Amino acid sequence: MPGVIMISYRDIEAARHFLAEAFDFRETAVHTDAAGTVQRVDLARGTIRITIGRAGADTEGVAPPGGAHLRFTIGNNHWEISSLVERATAAGARILHVEDDEIFGDCLFTAEDPEGNRWTFAGVVALTG
Repeated sequence: MPGVIMISYRDIEAARHFLAEAFDFRETAVHTDAAGTVQRVDLARGTIRITIGRAGADTEGVAPPGGAHLRFTIGNNHWEISSLVERATAAGARILHVEDDEIFGDCLFTAEDPEGNRWTFAGVVALTG
């Protein structure tokens, strides 16, 4: 099983809701500090595991968002990718690229979340011999 991916967000509350709506992630654990403020959320989508955390501050304030590009293979069929593109669009994701190979059956899309992180989901048809 691949390791867990960690990504930071300035607005962790908005991020956790966006990721659930746009990409069908489910929360598996929510970690709060002593005051009850959410600091980290563990999410899953099938075999994909990610953790989102509250962005820390540096000498100039809260760290700038965006810049991450996460890539996942989620299946081998068009309907799963197509429905995820529709879901992401409805949640307000900016769709940057959609690719659909009608000959070999591979498909993918890249979307950008509200903080500028890019998410690519691919459906790849495995060749068998």
